[in-house]
Amino acid sequence: MPESGKQSAKVFILTGEWQDIRGRNNLKFIGTSDDLGTVEINFSNNPVFFVENKSEIPHLSVHFKRKQVELKNFDDKNVDALYFNSQSDLKTAVEELEKIGIKTFESDVNPARRFLMERFINAQIKVDGVFYHKNNLSSFNNPKLEPCEFTPKLLIASIDIETGQNGQLYSIAIHLSGKIDEKKVFIISDKKEKLPAHIEIFPDEKELLENFLHWFNEKDPDVIIGWHVIGFDLMFLENKCKELMIPFNIARGEGRVSLRQRKPRGYFASVTGRVIIDGPQALRTSFFTFEDYRLETVAQELLAEGKTITADKDKVEEIERLFSDDKAALAEYNLNDAVLVTNIFKKAGLIELSIRRSQLSGLLMDELGMMTAAFDHFLLPKFHRAGYVAPNVKDLEASEHSAGGYVMDPVPGIYDDVIVLDFKSLYPSIIQTFKIDPYSNLKSDVDTIKTLNNLRFSSTKHFLPEFIDHLIEQRNLAKKKKDKQLSQAIKILMNSFYGVMGSFGCRFYHPNLPTAITGTGHKLLLGSKEFLAEKGYEVIYGDTDSLFVKLPREIGIPSGKEGEGETAESTGNKIAKDLNQYWAKKIQNEYGLKSYLEIEYEKYYRKFILTPARGSETGAKKRYAGLLSESVKAGGKETIEFIGMEFVRSDWTRLAKEFQVELYNRIFNNEEIENWLREVVNKVKSGKYDDKLVYRKRLRKDVDEYTKNIPQHVRAARMLPETTRPGEATSRSRSGTVYYVITKRGPVPVELKHTDIDYDHYIEKQLKPIADSVLSLLGESFDSIVQSDQLSFF
Repeated sequence: MPESGKQSAKVFILTGEWQDIRGRNNLKFIGTSDDLGTVEINFSNNPVFFVENKSEIPHLSVHFKRKQVELKNFDDKNVDALYFNSQSDLKTAVEELEKIGIKTFESDVNPARRFLMERFINAQIKVDGVFYHKNNLSSFNNPKLEPCEFTPKLLIASIDIETGQNGQLYSIAIHLSGKIDEKKVFIISDKKEKLPAHIEIFPDEKELLENFLHWFNEKDPDVIIGWHVIGFDLMFLENKCKELMIPFNIARGEGRVSLRQRKPRGYFASVTGRVIIDGPQALRTSFFTFEDYRLETVAQELLAEGKTITADKDKVEEIERLFSDDKAALAEYNLNDAVLVTNIFKKAGLIELSIRRSQLSGLLMDELGMMTAAFDHFLLPKFHRAGYVAPNVKDLEASEHSAGGYVMDPVPGIYDDVIVLDFKSLYPSIIQTFKIDPYSNLKSDVDTIKTLNNLRFSSTKHFLPEFIDHLIEQRNLAKKKKDKQLSQAIKILMNSFYGVMGSFGCRFYHPNLPTAITGTGHKLLLGSKEFLAEKGYEVIYGDTDSLFVKLPREIGIPSGKEGEGETAESTGNKIAKDLNQYWAKKIQNEYGLKSYLEIEYEKYYRKFILTPARGSETGAKKRYAGLLSESVKAGGKETIEFIGMEFVRSDWTRLAKEFQVELYNRIFNNEEIENWLREVVNKVKSGKYDDKLVYRKRLRKDVDEYTKNIPQHVRAARMLPETTRPGEATSRSRSGTVYYVITKRGPVPVELKHTDIDYDHYIEKQLKPIADSVLSLLGESFDSIVQSDQLSFF
């Protein structure tokens, strides 16, 4: 690799930031290139905002340049641009202008993000200019840039640490993957031991940390991953470095390291030139669901392997023993956790998904959760080219939040032969059909059209509908190519549009936008229900984008199992086709628009239950269960599916979940219930189900921050000694999960003695509510069945 010279290279940008240096604003982007390795790109920048051109600006305390531009605000008033030498000067000017009542526009836009969005750069650039090599970086100053397509090969470091009860650092394990595969453990030992080559011994914490940091920067990974890696591993290492007066220099290019906790949202990291991805958070935002997000749980489910110190051992005690007696075993345990995290990321495709999301949304990999910023990235440059500037977020007039998706009142009962019809990508297709976006709302007097709920938009002035067209086309191609990460990235981005437009944190917010979407969805569900009623079909429930249709026996659903799935599927497909034709014709004839709405047959329940709301005769919304039947072609299996019920909720016990599954299985298959129910109650009372009585619930904040109405899991957590790692069973930290049982003394954590279990609590609070919600449909109750057994003894 050359040390300097003129070079053209494709670069994938990992991080971007701005700095004011000697009164001048500088933008710094760090990325990776196949040709030049790690690349630093610096730009001189003049931050900008806008004011109405009629505004008379007095003398400001900072230097600025005012320029006429062909732009207007949303009130159609002309604006001028004000350019500054530094971001600090810009902020000073904003404060001084606000004091005299002059409103600014777009003064809250991050200058590094503005630089990329105005050039339509989505994390991938072709850079052309003179570079010099310094500190592992190929550095460019003010080169030529243009957008390109480039998928990088990244070096990923999975980091895990082990600590002692007294707050001592015992070891650091790193698994490098991607460009290379390498394993390394740094461990403290006062003995000279012969250990495997990848394990290195140091006499104390200071020497260990200094050697780790030197090795880490020499290897120079692009991405750091781990399990609670920000809130535990990195924060612990940062604090330990402060304690030992060692610079915690894990950034590239002598940049900054910012680790912080934002209550109640969690932990965040910003490290110049490196992306930090925490495993549990990445899985949640990618729509993975697990019983809990402990490393052991996720590893067992995804990889069918787990930690070398299992949950049934006292982890703290075992780590202390290994540190004292078996350094090699501790090092391997530490390294095994780091490797597990690497393998989970690979199995779930989390790195590839992050890259795809960055390429698609324009957000850099360390900003992917900021969906309002993604909306800015897409829309602001288009508004500018259409001749408009946008307001600051804080200047929006917030109104009431729009209503959510429409949910029909369910009709409680036990049903045979229910199919589910689903509007495919309902909200994006409504946006496409009725041209709903901030620009068409702004220009609603041009070529006006109306939505089903009579809100006005422009049929010709819009940006978002075309973008959704493009995304859907891309997603269909991704599915054909079996590119799961791209398909998922598109789904995440498309699903964000409605939420962002309805958010007060979006500068393009207007109440018409979310109201038009949800209101049209409401009309579509009700209109579909009326259409189906005319055709002789009963809609027993509907939720946002789904209709639950009871099929009458006379249309040909046979009474036996064989063939049911095929008949239901063919009937469902025909109904969906009829509905699609109905809406296409109606929208074309009455609104003059092409319909992008698509209803499809989704599934068939041979048996289906809608339960009443507790203490009411009306149906419970978003709570149902069904015996899901596959067609013979698909295997013909039948499985019970629960939605919104105790079975799918993490804060109900295993006793409750298994009880609910068996109860519904017996009802669906017309099996005996009363004797079985009495037997379950007797087994609970005799202690035969003690291993199924554990509650688990996450702490949303530190236990000491709960001051009023202390929940049971917090009361249990306060009985435990504090530990340092979030997410472990004994954690008293903000994001820990507490495991506890209810005793006659109240809630007690499972780690402490709990022989006085309150069985009546579990019968009344876990079994009875589940049973009564469905037994009422059979004319029975939990108490009448259980008490009749007790009365038989007299």
